[in-house]
Amino acid sequence: MAKAPPTEEALKVILAIREAPEKYDLKRDLAPLLHHKSNHVMAAAAATAERLEAAGLAQDLVDAFVDLMQNPSKRDPGCKALLAIAKALVAMDQDAARIYFLGIRHVQMEGSFGPPVDAAAELRGVCAQGLARMLHPDALEECVTLLADREAAARAGAVRGIADSGSREGVLLLRLKALTGDKSAEVMAECFAALLRLAPAPSLDFVAKFLYESPDDIAEAAAFALGESHLPAAFGRLRIAWEATTEPERKRTLLLAVAMSRLDEAVEFLLARVNEDSERGAADAVAALGMYARDETIRARVEAAVAGRGSAGLRAVFDREFRR
Repeated sequence: MAKAPPTEEALKVILAIREAPEKYDLKRDLAPLLHHKSNHVMAAAAATAERLEAAGLAQDLVDAFVDLMQNPSKRDPGCKALLAIAKALVAMDQDAARIYFLGIRHVQMEGSFGPPVDAAAELRGVCAQGLARMLHPDALEECVTLLADREAAARAGAVRGIADSGSREGVLLLRLKALTGDKSAEVMAECFAALLRLAPAPSLDFVAKFLYESPDDIAEAAAFALGESHLPAAFGRLRIAWEATTEPERKRTLLLAVAMSRLDEAVEFLLARVNEDSERGAADAVAALGMYARDETIRARVEAAVAGRGSAGLRAVFDREFRR
């Protein structure tokens, strides 16, 4: 067996494979690097296999994962390689139940500047998605257990896994999770986005309720989920919430969510705010419209509206948000 290349050389080889895969035999040139002594090399090799959709390396990925699990804390500090391998298998829709069950139950406490941290939290969430995507009969049961995990990254992965199951039961579980709440806004955001993807029509009003009388971070998560859903009816809920609040920060958040919807009527609404609202409200609308900076038509309309206001402050916001 050929001696494994040093870490720096191995990483250069992986980069070359990523840039010109047609010049390489992945089984010959990439697969051995999944068993390198450096977990950084292993992680890079797995990420490259995912990028290239190298399903032919699935068994090599499985073998590398099992090998690492013999002594994960020593072989893979930070869970970098284990996570990259799991992500590759999930992205390629591999039925790797053995790996997903190993990963979803793996806890890896490591030292830090403060209390020990669990490096395997994200891995557990990714493996939950793997089980759900392969429609494993125990997937929902495992995801429900993970919803109570102490780490937000694991709980967020459980939500994504439930969403990936595509089941009616999953919708009900996500509603329950949203109603009981989570101390992490990230987890709540995943719940809102998943509900709007799994059951769009019945979830619109459910998610919109969180725009009102919720803590700022939860209201923001609901607003952004509605905006990113790109559902025409979501714009109406966001507009009503914008009209109902007098809090400047919430108004700003809701305008940004409106812009995220990428709907023609949303753009018209924001342009009306630039033309008609107070300078502060107009500035918030210009900032929200900044996400369309590469759209020359919208850029020109915003610039014309700002010029019509004759405000140096608005012009400064436009120049900042629409800089080329």
